[in-house]
Amino acid sequence: MAKRIYIAGHRGMVGSALSRALQSEGDVELSSATSAELDLRDQKATC
Repeated sequence: MAKRIYIAGHRGMVGSALSRALQSEGDVELSSATSAELDLRDQKATC
């Protein structure tokens, strides 16, 4: 079963490097959204 991971800041230097590293691992399902698509300050929107 794949691990599901959300990466905040996936467009930045650290977030994009982390995304690439995790994708190379294989058994991972990455999820990401821009700040326009998802407001992390809204608890109901993040569940």
